[in-house]
Amino acid sequence: MAWSQKPLITNESYRTWTRLSSNYGIRNDGQYVWYQYGSPATGDILVLHKADHTDHREFPRGFNPTFSDKRFLFQLPGDTLAIVTADSVAYWPAISTYAIAQQQLILQKSDTLVWTDLNTGRSKTIYEGPVSQVAFNGQQLAFITDQTLRYYQREVDTIRILHDSCMGPLQFSRDGKRITCQLLTDKQPTPEKIRIWHYQDNYLQTPPPVPTTVVIRLDDGQTLPVNVPGTQVAYQDGGRYIITQNSLNYPEYYWNKAVISTLYLVDTETGTRKTIAANREQLLVPISISPGERFMTWYDPSSQYIRCYEIATGHTRDLLKGIGIAQWTAGDSTVFMHTTEDVWQVDPTGAKPAVNLTQGKQGHTIFRLLFPGIFAAFDTKTKDNGFWRWNNSRLVPCTMDACLYYWPQYPLDQYKPIKAKDTTIYLLQRMQATESPNLLLTDDFIHFTPVTNIRPEADYNWLTVTLTKEGLLYKPTNFDPQKKYPVIFHYYERSKDYLHRYLPPALSEGPLNVPAYVSNGYIVCIPEIRTKKGHPGKSAAKAVLGAAKYLSAFPWVDKQKMGLQGHSFGGYITNYIITHSDLFAAAQASAGPVNFFSGYGAIRKITGTAMQQLYEQGQNNMGVTPWDRPGLYSKNSPVIRANRVHTPLLLMHNDNDNAVPFAQSIELFTALRRLQQPVWLIQYRDEGHQLFRDPQKLDFSIRQQQFFDHYLKGTPAPDWMKAH
Repeated sequence: MAWSQKPLITNESYRTWTRLSSNYGIRNDGQYVWYQYGSPATGDILVLHKADHTDHREFPRGFNPTFSDKRFLFQLPGDTLAIVTADSVAYWPAISTYAIAQQQLILQKSDTLVWTDLNTGRSKTIYEGPVSQVAFNGQQLAFITDQTLRYYQREVDTIRILHDSCMGPLQFSRDGKRITCQLLTDKQPTPEKIRIWHYQDNYLQTPPPVPTTVVIRLDDGQTLPVNVPGTQVAYQDGGRYIITQNSLNYPEYYWNKAVISTLYLVDTETGTRKTIAANREQLLVPISISPGERFMTWYDPSSQYIRCYEIATGHTRDLLKGIGIAQWTAGDSTVFMHTTEDVWQVDPTGAKPAVNLTQGKQGHTIFRLLFPGIFAAFDTKTKDNGFWRWNNSRLVPCTMDACLYYWPQYPLDQYKPIKAKDTTIYLLQRMQATESPNLLLTDDFIHFTPVTNIRPEADYNWLTVTLTKEGLLYKPTNFDPQKKYPVIFHYYERSKDYLHRYLPPALSEGPLNVPAYVSNGYIVCIPEIRTKKGHPGKSAAKAVLGAAKYLSAFPWVDKQKMGLQGHSFGGYITNYIITHSDLFAAAQASAGPVNFFSGYGAIRKITGTAMQQLYEQGQNNMGVTPWDRPGLYSKNSPVIRANRVHTPLLLMHNDNDNAVPFAQSIELFTALRRLQQPVWLIQYRDEGHQLFRDPQKLDFSIRQQQFFDHYLKGTPAPDWMKAH
């Protein structure tokens, strides 16, 4: 079939577009995998697939799957639990939730909690009545009824009450000797009709109370508080030690030092609490405890070192100027750490010098340690992605391809590789901009066995993508260089690293759905945006205008039919560009700032927190306050130059936006209305920074496309754009 004969993507295509879910699993022996795929029209389909392709079973609408030895368990709508063995599927009705460990199964029904031994088939009713939360490790069971925490031990066969005011979540310690939970918090008082805002308040609005976490010793029932008033749990993973920290006003900590960023180490066996580190200037994050619990680590932004506290000796050391912990070896004898480009091997005791294992900086390649001896790699020039491994005391390449396997950076981290517990078999995915994500199996990261073959794009006029010096350039597969195409510039921040990211058709939540527009005869360019401190608008506009100049040189670009589209910070870029350039025939901005003065002084509608950090230190990147550099704030505020706008503009903004106040778009709309410039504002009531409901998404997707089609393709204006 010729490409020109293939159907175009429409606003209905997403309903039947088959997608691979980012949830999947592999059995401990590597012989079976499960995954989910489907579309909005079909719902998710759960698949049990044998690695050698001799067994493949599909279960429509199956969810909450898990392997347990040779069994496969999952749930179906209607409170049904399914248990799959080699030759049968058993369906157990009236099961709302389940938990399984060591072939022991806890079944929660509407009015009973049942323990079933899958080895013997015997069942025992543990409790009759509704249960809200369950923790289970195969030998012990804890659950909450109303507010009461109850504990059942199989060997003793009795239920004990551990606490009468508990709300969870519940977690057994790894050694099974303790359980942690949170206590019920006091009810919030009814808001007063008159409120006094005081300049020395630590918060603009009082945050919800921090619940008290407690550890309950199971041998004697003693309760030990973990976080004292004014602190909160920062790290716990079921070990002996828990890290707490002062409860801070985190967004304002760069100036509001009413409480100091301090880390504490709590011993859950003794209840003792020790101050480990404090920083009066910046936050101490991230933090963790080594698997063997010999060391506690955190990043100190003042020195840029990852610091290490040795629990047994009390010694604190600077390990490396890095960005995070990758892995530990057995016994906590060695820690592997990430720097911007490389992976380092570090002795946490400081006895041996740190060793750079990857030398990625020299070869324009970034490395990240995924599994022991297995590294993910990303070529910063070509954008190739793949895997290297440690072999015979040196790093050797396995696979580097023009695709995306996995990269631990949003949004390239959606499909994470996983390993079979008992063997060196890995389940991972591969995608390209031109090919849907599909699952693969490998044992060496050189040879791959396909598991899925999902190719919905093959049935449509799809897209190609090219990495240019300005960013990413998307063309339709049936591209004809003899034609002239309208171009839409769509942007947010950096784009080049997303070269191989697959973009499925979807209704718009606010941004532009690239494949839908490209399929329908548009060229879409996503420029690489990097903003300069104090000049976010000018630096972003320079990138977009540079991309426009670059594309205008091609004969297949219609220079008179170029448009702009962005959402959130991308919406700001749109608003800024049209106040500084008449190059573009149409622009659409969703939820974008327009006034840095009023934006700086606003608060978020839902959370009530100040917007100042966003402007001083965050994405808006001003670096100063408006009273220090009012001229700079004025230059970066598009509404100040509303009289320079001659580009037709479609705004979309909603009243429940917690990220960018709705008033921002109102300011620009009323200004352009006053100037009688063509502008439309679409507001969806009870929607937020992004659209969440499908009817609203569909409506906006239609109107956005009608707007661009009118100005960039010359189609008649829809009725809603006409004066009434």
